[in-house]
Amino acid sequence: MIKSMTGYGVGRIKEEDGECLVEIKSLNNKYCDLNIKNNFQSLEIEQKIEKLIKDRVSRGKVNILIKVENYGLTEEKIILNEDVADSCYRNLKVLKEKYKLKDEIGIDYMLKFKDIFKIVKEEESAKIWPLVEKALNLALDSLLKMREREGKVLVADIRKRVKKIQKLIDKIEKYSKSSPLDYKDKFLSKIKNMTDGLNVDEGRIELEAAIFAEKTDIAEEITRLKSHLIQFDDLLNSEESVGRKMDFLTQEINREVNTIGSKTNDIEVTSLVVLVKSELEKIREQARNIE
Repeated sequence: MIKSMTGYGVGRIKEEDGECLVEIKSLNNKYCDLNIKNNFQSLEIEQKIEKLIKDRVSRGKVNILIKVENYGLTEEKIILNEDVADSCYRNLKVLKEKYKLKDEIGIDYMLKFKDIFKIVKEEESAKIWPLVEKALNLALDSLLKMREREGKVLVADIRKRVKKIQKLIDKIEKYSKSSPLDYKDKFLSKIKNMTDGLNVDEGRIELEAAIFAEKTDIAEEITRLKSHLIQFDDLLNSEESVGRKMDFLTQEINREVNTIGSKTNDIEVTSLVVLVKSELEKIREQARNIE
């Protein structure tokens, strides 16, 4: 099912050992960009969180807030950094001997150096992960339901606009079938009026008129446009992530429409091209928010 990239989800799990709250917000983005904030420090858990989300979300800027409460998250320990302490002591001895200092090297001097002791937080990641996983899955379920609802609205709007474009292209095709011949007739009539009474090469004039008419022929562009619109309709019925494909197709459709606009001198076709481009721009805006 086609999904929007915009959504919000929340999941809360409360158990005897503690509770976990997960909030997820997502916005449109070219790639899957995760921003995870939590009140614990565990690279192992963050890697699991990232994998779980990317297994279920393929695109979007996703902000995740995770709070674990009433749980023995960490145990702080003070650890002696022996390498730093040894280095400090050796350097103090060098100073004492070099400058013939009388003071003894005691603990007071040693404590003035930073990083001799460090505080380490030991996470109980193995214990809290099941709690976080349950809450995260609930939040993802909620997020994806909202993205699916938004996706249905986007698809309905895009489908309506694709049908409008199909009708406009049919009108352009109708005009385009007669336009080259009209151009040729008008061109010949104008040349004959300008050269009335003069000795001119009729064959050359006919050839130039035919070349001009061929340059205004948009049959190939019409054929490609119809093909692109069929592909677009197929994407709207897809179960996969189609946002990038839609973006590509809108660019291709826009290219063909621009070519038609540059080839034609027919005011009716020009007006229809403007309407197609207006609908296409609205489709492009909606497609940017599709996963």
